[in-house]
Formats: sequence, structure tokens, C-alpha cells
Amino acid sequence: MSDLYLKASMKLARIPAALNRRITEAREEIDERGDRGDNPVVTVILWVAGIGIAVTVVAALVALGTRASGKVDNVDLGG
Repeated sequence: MSDLYLKASMKLARIPAALNRRITEAREEIDERGDRGDNPVVTVILWVAGIGIAVTVVAALVALGTRASGKVDNVDLGG
């Protein structure tokens, strides 16, 4: 086995232990500070606001497109 494969396999072998250590640290931190959690009411308000803004933007673009289409229809291209 070449040196490169040996080094790569050693690094890969360390990944599960590192992940386990990080998960343990995160659980300890959550136990110390408490779970932050998100307020579901705020989440719903943000979703409704985001959807409302998206609908408003689409409606404005459709209105502009319709208005521009009406002006372009009246243009004589010399056909």
C-alpha cells in the first residue's frame, strides 16, 4: 500500500471519532444553556410575510408586463 493511501485511510478513520466528540460537546452545551428553539408564531409570521412579498413582486411584474405589452402592440414596425 502506498504512503498516500495509508495517510488517507488514517484521516478517514479519525472522522467518526471527531464527529462523535463534536456531537457530545454540542449536547453538553445544550444541557448547560438550554435548547434555544424557535418560536413557531414568529416562524409563521416570517413565512406569511415572505410569501406576501413574493406575491406582490409577481403581481407588479405582471402589471408592468401587461402595460408594456399594450404599448408595444400599438407600434408600427413598417411591415
